[in-house]
Amino acid sequence: MLVDLNFNMPRFHRFIIIALVLKASCIQGQSKLEQNQKLREHQYQVHFDNHLRTASVEICFAGSPPEYLAVDYKRSNRNLIDLPKSRAGRIEILGRYWKTANLRMNSCINYAVDISEHLTQVKQSDSPLISFQRDNTWLWLPEKLGEDESVVIHFQVPSNFELSVPWQKVNKQEHRYRISRAPIDWGFTLIAGNFRKSQINMSEEKTIELAFLGDVKQVEALTHWISNTAQSLASYMGKFPVAKTQVVLIESQRPTRGPVPWGEVNRGGGFGLRFVIDSNKSIESFHTDWTASHEFSHLLFPKVSYQDLWLSEGLASYLQYLLMAREGSISKQSAWQSLYEGLERGRRGALNLGKETFAETLNNRRKSSWRSGRTMRIYWSGAAMFLKIDWMLLKQSDGQVGLNTVLRRFNECCSDNAKAWQGAALMQKFDELAGTKLFEPLYLQTLNNSSFPDFIEPLAGLGIDIEDGRVTLKPDSLASFRGQIDSAN
Repeated sequence: MLVDLNFNMPRFHRFIIIALVLKASCIQGQSKLEQNQKLREHQYQVHFDNHLRTASVEICFAGSPPEYLAVDYKRSNRNLIDLPKSRAGRIEILGRYWKTANLRMNSCINYAVDISEHLTQVKQSDSPLISFQRDNTWLWLPEKLGEDESVVIHFQVPSNFELSVPWQKVNKQEHRYRISRAPIDWGFTLIAGNFRKSQINMSEEKTIELAFLGDVKQVEALTHWISNTAQSLASYMGKFPVAKTQVVLIESQRPTRGPVPWGEVNRGGGFGLRFVIDSNKSIESFHTDWTASHEFSHLLFPKVSYQDLWLSEGLASYLQYLLMAREGSISKQSAWQSLYEGLERGRRGALNLGKETFAETLNNRRKSSWRSGRTMRIYWSGAAMFLKIDWMLLKQSDGQVGLNTVLRRFNECCSDNAKAWQGAALMQKFDELAGTKLFEPLYLQTLNNSSFPDFIEPLAGLGIDIEDGRVTLKPDSLASFRGQIDSAN
């Protein structure tokens, strides 16, 4: 639905158009709900033995089977204890793919596999028994799911073990989960065994499941830290954007300079975040570290092509400090100062590259080093672009529409999309949802320019002065637009 919204028209008319767009989105959402009620459910039964060394799997398809089942690695077939078999036809093993298209309707498959390579503690008998699975080496899942298909997995786990997966739970009393249509090869984390687990309820229907691996200290305080980060995202969006989010906190095996040296997001069948942490650091240092807010910001953005990852990283870099200000972990002054310094690093990186356009920088990323300037340019060009878009949206709509408005509309209409977006198509969609022509032109302008995107004008437009590398937040009329970005409602 294309809506070219002219911000010069009367505000009342603009609101009518926006309301019609939102109504259409709700109708689309209702239609999707009706479709979901008619899904064919392929049923998986997975049984782990008491030592987490083997998994026995039964798959029963509803109606016609998928064309292929797949795992992440070709070598996974070497771990099979019992080859896949079915009474309903032949299964062809083709590397990491099993061709199941020739099986009859409503057929079932059985196989067993050695999963002992995922055990994290095997040296001492009194060590916690944990199977930590960061790669899918054994659970053959449909390579693609049609609009009328879904997968439900029932894990049978020994009663003394916990289980953590990023997928939506179907039955509160059992380990039964529904996998979303997002391709499973986008990565997921599965943990079974003796580990600590807790849950944060963001609403009646939205939860964050935490898993703690290793000798994690300050568990309650770290849970509060994750909760605060998630609440800042909910404040920015008006609601938490994801129904189920898995968060795995892994204690570092060596001393680290910061409290969170590494984090990443996975999207295979559902959203999961992994953080390596040093829980010996003070809890205050966790609240002033940007890694968690950066990774949580990725929940607002869909999967994009490799060439357009700068958009995802740019949005997360733009929001990471501002979300911390909304949470109250850092001051607004500190947030904008840190954002400005990041943008400056990106600008200097672009200067180091001379006449190289940003598109050429992306093509040359494999030659990158921190000294070359390419890495800083790639991370912060998107941040500068989204800063400018946010400011222009707020200015043109007199504060009625900001970047968070567009992200919220995208979350409501398209967050369950299982495709990886191309950058141009995604920016066109954002323009459609905003009723503007801002996103795609600035996207193309950023790609084709050798200079770094201007960020001084947007900062000034938000009431922020820069003098000798220091930001000053002006308490004038422009601060109201700024407050919509950095202040909780």
